[in-house]
Amino acid sequence: MDADSVSDTDAQFGAAVRARRAQLGITLDQLAQASGVSSGALSRVERGLLSASLRNAMAIARGLGSDLSDLVRPVAGPHITRAGEHQRFVYGDTGVERVALAQPLPGLELLQFELPSGAESSHFAAHRAGTREVFHILKGQVRVWSGEESVLLRAGDTAVLSMDTEHRFINAGNSQARFILMVASPLG
Repeated sequence: MDADSVSDTDAQFGAAVRARRAQLGITLDQLAQASGVSSGALSRVERGLLSASLRNAMAIARGLGSDLSDLVRPVAGPHITRAGEHQRFVYGDTGVERVALAQPLPGLELLQFELPSGAESSHFAAHRAGTREVFHILKGQVRVWSGEESVLLRAGDTAVLSMDTEHRFINAGNSQARFILMVASPLG
């Protein structure tokens, strides 16, 4: 990593890394483990104080489950991900499945979740102030907590929630639940 050539591009890359990490609800240490880049270096990259080498930038993107191009600049023109090409992650202890549908801009992500009956997500750390999550329930019932407050959502319901506190969700019904989640995080 080269600290002498930090630029606006480096600051934008750092902000995109920070936003993506916040969306995934992972710590710097977890990203360090996934990418092989030290947590100290990651912290400096996120704050725009350190320019990532190409090798480290690619490792960071892989650790975040993103393409490097998604973290460097928005995609120009149409970007199509075909059925079966979406990144899927199943939380082994709960069976909750997360599918990354799109990340059209830094700080904006579209996900789909499937929750077996009774399944509960992990507790996600607070996002940056001003972050909003939009839940649209496709099937079943989902209870979403933001801090100590919760809301019960049913198929067809849409809710926009502030997520600058610890948050989580649970399948509140007796059958599988599925929902679309859009995470919008302010940059900078």
